[in-house]
Amino acid sequence: RSLVMARRLVEAGVPFVEVDFGGWDLHAGVFNNLKTQKLPALDAGISALVADLKARNMLDDVCLVWMGEFARTPRINQDVGRDHWAASWSVMIGGGGLKSGVAVGATDKDGTSVASDKSYLPGDIWATVAHQLGIPLETVHTSKRGRPMKIANGGTPIKELLS
Repeated sequence: RSLVMARRLVEAGVPFVEVDFGGWDLHAGVFNNLKTQKLPALDAGISALVADLKARNMLDDVCLVWMGEFARTPRINQDVGRDHWAASWSVMIGGGGLKSGVAVGATDKDGTSVASDKSYLPGDIWATVAHQLGIPLETVHTSKRGRPMKIANGGTPIKELLS
């Protein structure tokens, strides 16, 4: 329902919509939670949203980003859960005129560190989105307290995703 509402907001002209999925802080019981709750809902929601946007000829105009604020440990803890991990994580980004079906980057065989020649930061993801939306990366907004805030915090677009 949240994704349908997000699509309706985009149709109504809202330029940025965030859908919260209730968190991924799975410090215990990760396998059961993913199998019975998180992944079935995520898979159904993502596939339905992409199909819906494509059917409405909106997919090239809407940039989709699925990510958390950081990743989870590659190793399972004593409570059959996964703890916080910032060394490497996965992001899914698509639509918005980006190349589809492209995997960018890699981790080592254990998923503990980046194994690619180039690693990407969150600013690079947002620079890619801004680029696709036609927002100049040099844009600086000023907070209510006068603090300058750069678009994408100095990130650069991920070239492998650009058409």
